[in-house]
Amino acid sequence: MARRTQRTNPPEDVTDHRFLQFPQTLNDATRARYVTNLSLLLTKEIDIAPSFDWELATRTGLDALIQEFLQYTHSDASGVELFVCQGWARLFRIQEPVYREFLLEFYATVSYDPRKPLDDRTAFAFRLGGVSRECSVIELATRVGIYTADETRSVHFPTFLADCITDRPADYNENTFWAEITGGVYTPSTARGGMIRSTTYRMLHQLISMSLTHHKNSERVPSTDLVLFRREEDVSSRLPRHG
Repeated sequence: MARRTQRTNPPEDVTDHRFLQFPQTLNDATRARYVTNLSLLLTKEIDIAPSFDWELATRTGLDALIQEFLQYTHSDASGVELFVCQGWARLFRIQEPVYREFLLEFYATVSYDPRKPLDDRTAFAFRLGGVSRECSVIELATRVGIYTADETRSVHFPTFLADCITDRPADYNENTFWAEITGGVYTPSTARGGMIRSTTYRMLHQLISMSLTHHKNSERVPSTDLVLFRREEDVSSRLPRHG
């Protein structure tokens, strides 16, 4: 999802950046948590995932194959269209620079309270640019471009969110599904995207592995990826509703 593709290693003086010098005016426990989190993050490498080549996909017509999987239409019981979600298509098209200082600051300080409503402006708390900030789940999704402000103001938006699937379907079986899309037996350690017979599914796996699950080896297909695929005849309604 980022433009840069190289792996970045932390410079020795990264903690000297003013955004990572958490002010003494913070609550002692809060500041200690930030410092601990930052110390842990500094022990890890940051891998910038390669971006998906949408221009090539458009020129070859491959983008049309997956577009229907990236859109979900929320309808009422009688089939009347209420809300069209373009969130997955927008998410997968994000290709922006990644700044290490912002990334470290955000992940060292972010907290989320899942008990709060999606429109509660205190649900997310974090620091960014040296400033303490708060926002709701909906506001965060709008700021990163997944939804537009007009969409979130729709009278049907709350029912669309309430209808979203957030848990693994009870009838899901990874072995059965892998057999359906590859004809083989699912072994997590050796499962690879190239084994998937459908061109559309292979492209979807690339999008997922380059962004949501972000594997160092984007060809790997762990069970978390398979949940996002589901059955081929059902994926257009399943995929855009996870998460």
